[in-house]
Amino acid sequence: MNRKKILFTAIAIMCAVAAGVAYYEYNRKAPDVASLNAQNITAANLFNDYTTNEQHANNLYLNKPLQVSGKVLEVKQTSNEPAQVILDTGDPMFGVACTMDNVNKKIEPGEYVTIKGICTGYLNDVILIKSLLLR
Repeated sequence: MNRKKILFTAIAIMCAVAAGVAYYEYNRKAPDVASLNAQNITAANLFNDYTTNEQHANNLYLNKPLQVSGKVLEVKQTSNEPAQVILDTGDPMFGVACTMDNVNKKIEPGEYVTIKGICTGYLNDVILIKSLLLR
């Protein structure tokens, strides 16, 4: 009987700790991208690093703030989704896709811009999230 109480208590404590960790992670605020120090890189160089050696590029850029400069290839905007700016990399099919947190200024294809965001890796395009237009 004593063993059952100890086992029950241990399981209850583990569940409480797991619930606490889950609550903390769920409610954790994302960092303010504008205040983070970011590495400067061109869209073409970032894309080239990922297409040449994805594992090495992940070690350099994954989940880190980047300040990426390049020519706007396309702007995708729907009413329900945040704007997505695709930067030209020289590849005819793929680029650097930047999901914008807030776009106050109109962005036109052909413009040269600098965008700051968090790199989440490579899926045909290199992906930046929580992006801000720096110009």
